[in-house]
Amino acid sequence: MSQVLALASALLFGLGDFAGGYITRRVSVWRVTLWSQVIGSALLVPGLLIVGWERVTPADLAWGVAAGLSGLIGLVVFYSTLAKGSISIVAPITGATGAAIPVLFDLGTGGSLTSLQIAGIVLALFAIVLVGADRSSSSVSAQQIWWAVGAGVAFALFFITLGQTSEESGLWPLVTARGASIPLAFAIALASGVAAPPRGRDLRIIGGLGSLDMAANITIAWSLQRGSLAVNSVLSSLYPAVTALLAVFVLHERPRPWQWTGIGAATLAVIMLAL
Repeated sequence: MSQVLALASALLFGLGDFAGGYITRRVSVWRVTLWSQVIGSALLVPGLLIVGWERVTPADLAWGVAAGLSGLIGLVVFYSTLAKGSISIVAPITGATGAAIPVLFDLGTGGSLTSLQIAGIVLALFAIVLVGADRSSSSVSAQQIWWAVGAGVAFALFFITLGQTSEESGLWPLVTARGASIPLAFAIALASGVAAPPRGRDLRIIGGLGSLDMAANITIAWSLQRGSLAVNSVLSSLYPAVTALLAVFVLHERPRPWQWTGIGAATLAVIMLAL
């Protein structure tokens, strides 16, 4: 069940990244991040009714704060790079970095994996790089590479810290996550002069983005609370495959042969990790 939730989060993250890459080309990254988080937080309400606050420990809430801050940093860096039109560069690097670090952390803290799962993780990392690669981008700046790595490290910390919360805490760690990230995002947006709410079509797109992002956070939280940090963080990091498929079906882009290979490798990796 936890693997299904992780795959659902990959789908939602991929849809959100597609929308984020579109809207941040016109609207400030901090305005998009702030209001998508504010609007998306409404999805937490039904989940909070399921698990009462009396089951939550201070440690759960503290890990939620850490997850919120690391997730905010990752989103801003990721969206900033997408706004520059560098999705073919940042997506595979960010996805692979965000998947590899939790695996190393899990193994280093006593986690165990079967041989099949290890092979599936290696194949998944290979798939993430292939599916997002665009060899038409002949010039890649060192700054873009480091930003992509930085976003991946932030997302890895998001997975690790969220994975430390207990199953009994439900979605309450996400409350403190947003309680930490929204004020910080508002302060920076206000200082930058971009805190005003979006309007019209931009508001609808940012609202949809925020809903997708929060739905992804909910599913990955449930997944990490119930299953392996290594396996589920890797499955969730397959979102570049979703973004690539959206580019094919929505933007009518023609994928390169290695991208089809990456999608096939990702599918096989999912099967291996789910067994």
